[in-house]
Formats: sequence, structure tokens, C-alpha cells
Amino acid sequence: MTDVNAPPDELLVAYLDGELDADQQRLIARQIQADPDLAARLEALQCIGLPFKTAFDSMLDQAPAGRLQAMLNALPPTQTATLSRRSFLAVAASFAVAGVIADRLFLSWPHTESGQGWRASVAEYMALYTPQTLENLSADPASHLAQLSSVGAQLGLPLSIASVNLPGAEFRRAQILDYDSVLIGQLTYLDPRHGPLALCITASKKGAQPMATEQRRGMNVVFWSNPSHAFMLIGRNAFEDLHIMAGSVEKTLVS
Repeated sequence: MTDVNAPPDELLVAYLDGELDADQQRLIARQIQADPDLAARLEALQCIGLPFKTAFDSMLDQAPAGRLQAMLNALPPTQTATLSRRSFLAVAASFAVAGVIADRLFLSWPHTESGQGWRASVAEYMALYTPQTLENLSADPASHLAQLSSVGAQLGLPLSIASVNLPGAEFRRAQILDYDSVLIGQLTYLDPRHGPLALCITASKKGAQPMATEQRRGMNVVFWSNPSHAFMLIGRNAFEDLHIMAGSVEKTLVS
């Protein structure tokens, strides 16, 4: 059972960085000595501060440095000014567990660099998703209904759990993303066989278009549009399965 009086990770990070006053430092030290679970959490946070350069050299050599730097430059400076190095790593680690990094990069991404439109940008960040990204999200039907209601209202398209059901996949979250000031509704699912799926919805600029397929970032994509909205279903499922799912959505979502 979690101790509700245990200090949060942010306070433990401040303790490690020596940013607390003497009384707070002594209080947390006593709690750590008395609570093995808290001591284990502290040890995990200490690992975040270890030197990572050697371990990640090979990955950094392959990283698109120019694009990453452009993404960092695009972020408001106030977001990083108050974080110590260890605090930044702790926050980054917690974001990775929650799957937030991918969404934040999408919201801040200089999309015009790709020149391939919104489906290319969706594919780039969906390639970062793993089953672990979604498995800890709330499964509460009331929460899902509230998310769908909010996203549908912003898109001008009524959404319900039944209308966005994908056969064989479990709905996990609905949220609004931004692509060059155009709203995109992102509905994420978890398929036990093939991993994360996303159904994305935005305003249609070309009117009704029949279903078509493509491959992006090693994933399969089915896309189509009706007179008012464009749709994209992306995942690692076979095209045949995606067509069945897309057909189900196309029949139930009528705007």
C-alpha cells in the first residue's frame, strides 16, 4: 500500500540536489531510514543522475541532431530555466513512462520541415509508442466518455464509445493535438497482438475521398474522408484488419 504521507518524487529530487532547508533534509532522511520502499524510490532517482554519455553514445551518433536542436529551440525558454539537471532528467523519465513526450513533441514540432502533411507527423510520433505507453492509462468508461465528448465538441463531430469502437482493440484515450493551428483528434487504442493504434480525425480540406492505404515509419495506414472530416487509422496491424476497423468507424461516424 502506498503511504500517502511519503514525499513525492519532486521533493526527493530536491533532497538529492540539496535544495531543501535543513529541517526538511533531516525529516526526509528519517523517513528514508524507516521506509524501505521510500529508500528504493530514492535509489531509482539517484540512478537518473548517473553519467549517461557512454551508454547512449551509439544512439546519439544516429540521432537527427539538427532536427532535435530545432525542436528544442522551438520550446519556450521558461520551460527549462527553473529545472536542475537531475530534475529535468526525472521529469523526462516520468513523461516517458506516461507517453507524454511523444505528444509534447508533436505539439511543438516544426511540422513544415517534413513537407508531407499531417499524416507524416502522426506517423513520426506514433513510431515512438509502445504497449507500455498506453497500458497504464485509465480504463474508466466515464473518463473515456468525457474525453470523447470534449474532443468531439472541438471537432464538430459527436463521438461516443460505440461509434469509435475498433474490433479487437481496446480504447485507451482521446485528446486534441495541434498541427499548424489545425486541430486533430487523436484516439489511441491497444491491440493485444499488434500494439498501439491511433484513429486521428481532422477537418477535411478536399471533401469526400475513398479509402486509400500507405505505409509510414514501418506502420500501415488507412485514410479516407467524408465531406466534413478526414480520418487516418495507423498501426502495425495488417491492412486487411485495418480496413475492417476503418469500415466500422466509417459506418458509425456520420457528421
